[in-house]
Amino acid sequence: MEDEGEPPDNYFTHLVEKDEKILFWFNSDLDEKGFFGRSYLIVTPKRVITYTPSTGYTRWYPLGGIREVRFLDHLGGGEIELVLKDRVVSLIRFSRSKVADFRKAARLLEELVFREVRLENKDIVVERGVSYDKKIDIVVRLFSLLKPYWRIGLVALISSLIAVALGLLPPYLMKILIDEALTKGNIDLLVQLSLYLIAIYLTSTLLGIIRGYSLTLLGEKIVYDLRKRLYRHVQQLSLGFFDRYGSGRLISRISDDTSRIKWFLTWGVQSLIVNTLQTVGIGVIVFSMNPSLAIFALIPAPIILVGIRYYKTRAWRYYHKVWRRWADVNAMLVDTIPGAMIVKSFTRERFETERFTRKLWEVVKATLRTVRLRLQVFPAMGLATSISAVLVWWFGGLRVISGEITLGLLTAFVSYMWQFYGPINILSTLVEPLQSALTSAERIFELLDSEPEIKDSKEAIDLEIKGHIVFRNVYFGYEPYVYVLRNINLEIKPGEVVGIVGPSGSGKTTLIKLLLRFYDPSQGKILIDGVDLRKIKLKSLRRQIGIVQQEPILFSGSIAENIAYGKEDAEPEEIIAAAKAAYAHDFIMKLPAAYDTQVGERGSRLSGGERQRIAIARAIITNPKILILDEATSSVDTITEKQIQAALNNLIRGRTTIVIAHRLSTVKNADKIVVISNGQVVEIGKHEELLERNGLYAKLWRAQFEEEKRALKEKLRVI
Repeated sequence: MEDEGEPPDNYFTHLVEKDEKILFWFNSDLDEKGFFGRSYLIVTPKRVITYTPSTGYTRWYPLGGIREVRFLDHLGGGEIELVLKDRVVSLIRFSRSKVADFRKAARLLEELVFREVRLENKDIVVERGVSYDKKIDIVVRLFSLLKPYWRIGLVALISSLIAVALGLLPPYLMKILIDEALTKGNIDLLVQLSLYLIAIYLTSTLLGIIRGYSLTLLGEKIVYDLRKRLYRHVQQLSLGFFDRYGSGRLISRISDDTSRIKWFLTWGVQSLIVNTLQTVGIGVIVFSMNPSLAIFALIPAPIILVGIRYYKTRAWRYYHKVWRRWADVNAMLVDTIPGAMIVKSFTRERFETERFTRKLWEVVKATLRTVRLRLQVFPAMGLATSISAVLVWWFGGLRVISGEITLGLLTAFVSYMWQFYGPINILSTLVEPLQSALTSAERIFELLDSEPEIKDSKEAIDLEIKGHIVFRNVYFGYEPYVYVLRNINLEIKPGEVVGIVGPSGSGKTTLIKLLLRFYDPSQGKILIDGVDLRKIKLKSLRRQIGIVQQEPILFSGSIAENIAYGKEDAEPEEIIAAAKAAYAHDFIMKLPAAYDTQVGERGSRLSGGERQRIAIARAIITNPKILILDEATSSVDTITEKQIQAALNNLIRGRTTIVIAHRLSTVKNADKIVVISNGQVVEIGKHEELLERNGLYAKLWRAQFEEEKRALKEKLRVI
């Protein structure tokens, strides 16, 4: 942490407020742009600050707004990222020599954000948790989920309350049975009381069945609506949201967190109400029966209350950590199981297994912390309860022997006492899952409250697109001020076929993402037919743009369903016509179930070229006004490429077409070729014109030609 050349004590005072104490700081050997230079990470009880003295660069984030702290161990160095509510930010970068220091920094920062930390030699305690007002807001929103099904909930609650009331009768009847029936030999009363008890137990059983079914039905309906609402909301969010949140974390919120909420709103709430009322009711009964014995029965109550308080203050951070570790496991499963072919191709099964094992062990360690917390609290509470019961038997037994009370009263009192401890123990065990459910609810409502960054403005219109595209002074970066595209000025006329070429990472695909309005430009504007994209309704825009990607994604289902994905009401004849236009019909008909053949997960049962042709057919069937081909023929052989090219020549007639190409021969005949390098347009012209200029395009063409020539010679030599 404090390193050679350590700054003086007052070095950071201008960065913090008057009463704001610096808890710790770390110095990095890279500046905010990743160049060599000193920068600092400073942490206070309220915020985390990064500071570069040489440039004066300063940025800070409140601890309360941090959702996750990520430590990234890169090949040449490392980085700490913060997941905020609306974005992911790079906090600080550092070289390999600083990795160990900043791993510690990330751990300390995570502790500050998600749990209580007491730093030695500093009279500072930092606490993080959900504020009282926010907890109330979460609970209110949770109960609002019950509103549509309040009748089912009411049935469950009434049946529970009646069952509780009936449960209070048996000890009293047992007192009468012992003192009046057994002691005095009253057989008629014995029979009568036995029938009463049977009726009570039978009714309680029937009420238990009603309660169980009602709560299950209530829970399933709530979780069905909530998951549907979550999934629908996630689908409306912008692409940038999915870049910030891993798939595993989203899946965890939609599946695991909703299950915890279901339990909270059904069994959790019912248990809380019923056991609270039962505790109060039995407390009144035992005091009315014998106040002195009731005092002994209440001895464990303070211990239980203190134990619950102790547990509650620590449970939130422990369960939050368990959730984060499970989210990491889910994220890895989402990556590696669909990518099984890549894992096996590189024989990385052992590596992935070991990586999964490490992440799973982190879950185990986090879970064991919750177990240790429970073992610190609940056994002590149980021991106090047992000792109290022994004391009641001891002093109550002495009074029975002395004749002060009857055996029946003592027996009934002990029965009520255990009924009293039962609800208290249940209430104490409810703290853990209730706290976990509130944490899950916080994450779910955070997701539901997320607003799409890209959405229709109030003045957005439906536009019948003709295909005139203009990029005007467009700048864009995925991170603020780190531009991927710079000052893009480009005009594509209706019906033109425009090729976009350039080195890998030059920004070709990003250009298309902007045209589809997955992101908005940081500066400048994009116009279609003279209308700013931000003033065109998203559905209207994307419905009229067809795209075929370099790596097409097919969904589980039949070939016909995948072709018709962009047109819900597509007729079989349209599906077949689109497949023929994409030169896919012949291979489809050779499959066992033809168009009803299941493609498998992400199209795994089809070859790369077959998937590509299905994707082209999927674009064709929508009859787009603008067609985007992102390396659309890169995964097919030469013969298939010629077939597809012939189909595309017919398809693109009269349509504005943008072809992103690595294989330059595919754009040789384009009306215009745009060359992009380092996020800028460096050349525009036809194939022959660009070759004559002898610029970047000519270099790329010659390099590719020579590469193909060498490959052909090598192939002939082998033959």
